[in-house]
Amino acid sequence: MSKLVIFGATGQQGGSILETIHHDPTLSKQYSIRAITRDLTTKAAKEISSQGIETVQADMDDPASLPRALAQAHTVILITNTIYDEQLKSREYRQTKNVGDAAVAAGATHIIFSSAVHASKLWNGRTMDIFDSKADAEAYLRTLPIKVSSFAPGMFMQNMTTMMAPRLGPDGTYSVAGVLDPDTKVPLIDAANDSGTYITALLRDEEGGGETTLYAATKLYSFSEIVEIISAASGKVVRYVRVPDDVYAGFMKRDQGGRVVSMMRFFEEVGYFGPGTGELVERTRSIVKGRLTTFEEFAERYIKDLDAYA
Repeated sequence: MSKLVIFGATGQQGGSILETIHHDPTLSKQYSIRAITRDLTTKAAKEISSQGIETVQADMDDPASLPRALAQAHTVILITNTIYDEQLKSREYRQTKNVGDAAVAAGATHIIFSSAVHASKLWNGRTMDIFDSKADAEAYLRTLPIKVSSFAPGMFMQNMTTMMAPRLGPDGTYSVAGVLDPDTKVPLIDAANDSGTYITALLRDEEGGGETTLYAATKLYSFSEIVEIISAASGKVVRYVRVPDDVYAGFMKRDQGGRVVSMMRFFEEVGYFGPGTGELVERTRSIVKGRLTTFEEFAERYIKDLDAYA
């Protein structure tokens, strides 16, 4: 069996990938999984280990921990964690470089990187470092003597249960606040359930070319559509409220607010995956086998009880 090493195995994307491959009747026989975590004592790490999956402690910021993590690796799934601070770009590049270099040294043949489009190249030089940090890191990986594929996830449906969750107002109705025009469409993915469906397409195409990029989303939705869907699932009135940039940024920590507003502006002016976002999503869907979660299904499953967000 080939060794599949998953960095970020305890997160939403990594957990979906691990579970999908572990239970796939074909890929589970082709790949032996090694889950990488910084802390073996966490609940998520223990749950992975309890399934009989090899779980190894390593830190992408500690190069000395990586040779053991990548020993005998065939394919490496690399998911970095975006942290909204002044080191966002340098940290992501450093961690990706550390893992990429160690993977090559270990003799791995394929890296699958959770990436994003290079926003500044599509936005007349204006930067959006949440995306640019991943694109720059991917560019480094593509200089290495190893096959590189990338998986670019859309906006997580899970955001609608956290930072974008409906909030109860004094008039008894719920609202979702944002800075986007209500008719701007963004691609949505159920990251915790569907990420693995996309990765299996890359694993089944191991002999394919090295320039594969999957633009991962079920479909595009506007916030007008999103609140209508939540209203239908919950039986409550949910409205979308467009607020000024500075007000929206103020809902978050200082280092995060401005970055998120910039990201939303990019979505509105260019497109989540750049020009032709809808076509890119449809092209990816045409090569991915397996059922993907619609936002209607997600809302029915996870956002039906709005009292939880009151």
